[in-house]
Amino acid sequence: MEKKSQSFQLKKIVSQSIIAVGVGAVLLLFSIGTSVLMSRVTDEELETTTYLNQYRLGSKTLTYAVQAYAATGDQQYYDDYMRELNEDKNRDVALAGLKKNNVTKEEWDSMNQIADFSNGLVPIEEEAMELAGKGDTEGAKGLVFGEEYRSTTQQINSLTDEVITHIQKRINDAKVKLRIFQGVVELFYALSFVYLILQIVKIVKFSREELLAPIVKVSDQMLELAEGDFHADFDLEEDSSEVGKMAGAIIYMKSSVTAMIKEISDILERMGSGDYNFEICQEYVGEYGQIKESFLKISEKMRETLGTIREVSRQIDSGSEQLSCAAVDLAEGSQEQAGKISDLVSLMNDMYKSMEHSAKEAAETVEISTNAGHVLEAGNAKMQELKEAISEISSCSEEIGNIISTIEDIASQTNLLSLNAAIEAARAGEAGKGFAIVADQVKSLADESAKAAGETDKLIERTVMAVDKGILIADETAVNMEEIMLGAKEATGRMDKMSGILTGDVQHMHQLNENIMRIAEIVDSNSAASQETAAVSQEQKAQVETMVGLMDKFNV
Repeated sequence: MEKKSQSFQLKKIVSQSIIAVGVGAVLLLFSIGTSVLMSRVTDEELETTTYLNQYRLGSKTLTYAVQAYAATGDQQYYDDYMRELNEDKNRDVALAGLKKNNVTKEEWDSMNQIADFSNGLVPIEEEAMELAGKGDTEGAKGLVFGEEYRSTTQQINSLTDEVITHIQKRINDAKVKLRIFQGVVELFYALSFVYLILQIVKIVKFSREELLAPIVKVSDQMLELAEGDFHADFDLEEDSSEVGKMAGAIIYMKSSVTAMIKEISDILERMGSGDYNFEICQEYVGEYGQIKESFLKISEKMRETLGTIREVSRQIDSGSEQLSCAAVDLAEGSQEQAGKISDLVSLMNDMYKSMEHSAKEAAETVEISTNAGHVLEAGNAKMQELKEAISEISSCSEEIGNIISTIEDIASQTNLLSLNAAIEAARAGEAGKGFAIVADQVKSLADESAKAAGETDKLIERTVMAVDKGILIADETAVNMEEIMLGAKEATGRMDKMSGILTGDVQHMHQLNENIMRIAEIVDSNSAASQETAAVSQEQKAQVETMVGLMDKFNV
């Protein structure tokens, strides 16, 4: 929450006032508590002093009764002593009362010491009362009026006075502190009361200046807006406070509503002029968004409608133009077609004559094809004889190959024999030299024979390959010759059929020539009708152009 907002400031003042009231209430409670505590301390002081005096009174009563009985022997004093000791019991009552009060340990130690001193006098008092009861008052007085008894009683009285003084001083100090605390509490209570009064004044001033006055201005401005005046003066400025936010909202509403009204007026003026291609720039918030949606829907629907009409007009315009052009083209085409039909009639006559001549040529071609077939049959027979001769050459080549293989074996054996002869010649020494030369010559001849046999073998292989290739070619040629014969027979049959067909086509062409003459008459009639259609299309195109011109005035 912004610190400048009225709610924050008002809450701050109220919270400060509540704190002041709370502090004042706490201080008031402290003051009341202090007064109650002061009263209790005073009562405790009085009660403690009373108990101490009662204790001292009990001690003095016992001392006085025992001394009087010792001095006079009067039974009355003895009874007073016993009544104090057994019935009144002032010292016991005082001690019991002191135990209930807030007696400090030091003070209680002093009381215990007093009790010890008092208990120390009891044997002396009992002995003195026993002597007094026997009539020995001098002895009894010597005991209760002696130095020991007197000094002990003085110590008891002195300690009792000290305890009373100490307790009174302690209680008085507590009372002084309570009075000071009470005074401080009352001072702060007064200050909190004054602060509360100031806060009340501040609330009144804040309500009058920060709340009431701006609300009155806002109320007046809202009345002006309710009457439709969006240009009235408004002296409040926008800030982060609640009233400032209200002022900002009013300023924004005035500017936005003014801008929306101006934009709506401009749009309506443009729509009145036929311009439906507009954009809505202002931000239409809340319920004003329905106005924006309505304008957008109107614009969209009108653009769609006018666009459709414009498109249809243009299509009609384009169609009418195309129709007009087509009609003109049709008229021109009809005239041209009429001329072409006349030319076609002439061509058909020429074709009729040409087809008659072709029929005669086809008959002659059939005769020539038949003769060629007989020649191909004779050539096929010769090709079969050539194939048989090549096969016989291939068989002879295989036999030559076998002979060459035998020669190679003989050369190999001869080479082996020459090697053995050379070995034997080496063993024979000088006697075998001539034999070694012969062996070398034999080996050389064997090598040359093997080489010649190898070359001959290669030649035979080449011959066999050539013969095989010749056989393959002869086979293919024979197959081709057979296919050519079949083709020639089929061609001869087809040429025969074609000759018959051409003869029939000559008759059909005569009928076609008569039909084309009828078509030429119809084309002349269509040419006249197309000229009339072209004239109507030109008039329709002029009307459609006028409608398109009207639609172009709308900007969609």
